[in-house]
Amino acid sequence: YCYYLEDGVEEDNEISFNLAAHIHPVSNIIANAGGGQQINPFSQSRDLILPADVTASGFYLTNLRNDIFGNAASGGWAGFAMPMLNSPIGAHKDANMRPGNRLTK
Repeated sequence: YCYYLEDGVEEDNEISFNLAAHIHPVSNIIANAGGGQQINPFSQSRDLILPADVTASGFYLTNLRNDIFGNAASGGWAGFAMPMLNSPIGAHKDANMRPGNRLTK
């Protein structure tokens, strides 16, 4: 990932006029999957701490309550990944909010 809002609690940021290019997944799992957008589910393991890493994107945005405009992406699984989190993760996992329910600005 080039631009990464990880935990889901990040809000009121401006991410503008950036270029995310030449993105490569951390492994060849996707390249060896036969093409297309359909892949097997992945779980956290000793070798894969963050399962989303097999589908690296230029922008990984876990909370859309931010100003995001004028950006471009090329490469990776998708230019923009916007997972819907039911609760924050990582260092903010105990925060009392639901990132997937936050409205865009």
